[in-house]
Amino acid sequence: MATSAMCSRIWISAWHSAVGLTPANLPEASVTDDLIGVLKGQSVSLLQLHIDRAYLASNLVKERSEDLSIVCKAKPVRNGKRFTKHAFTLDWLRQQIHCPNGVSLPFEAGQVVRFPAETCANCPLQQQCTTSQRGRSVSIHPDEQLFAELRQRQATPAGRAQLRQRFQVEHSKRPGESVAGQ
Repeated sequence: MATSAMCSRIWISAWHSAVGLTPANLPEASVTDDLIGVLKGQSVSLLQLHIDRAYLASNLVKERSEDLSIVCKAKPVRNGKRFTKHAFTLDWLRQQIHCPNGVSLPFEAGQVVRFPAETCANCPLQQQCTTSQRGRSVSIHPDEQLFAELRQRQATPAGRAQLRQRFQVEHSKRPGESVAGQ
């Protein structure tokens, strides 16, 4: 009986990479503990981590140091022809979200902010924002700050160049790669 496996590759630099194999029915990020062991064996200090979105929930990202830069394509945010969550300003220091019309509410990462129906009904921007009779809601992902960092980097020419570099490496095979999880 044949088994299938997914190959997970994390590019460390032009000279170091680690590859892990996972069964196709397991999340790709489940191999990262094995990859961490491979990297420790190479005595590698990570400065940039070129990954795809499947790894954003991994220990490599969750437990990263402040000097580790994540290179990953940000997930697009859509809301039809209405304001996306990017039209809202998140003040992380004060834990306040500001709508495009200037209404502010407190927020917590991992929660949904619900603007009052009465406030939205009287807003001059309502047609651009929501059709809900209950008011606009905005979901704040637990990793929203990381996502904002990824979008910010992706919006620059240098950030897009890094993403193209990650794509080229991900689709190449390097001699002497270390393999974890076999």
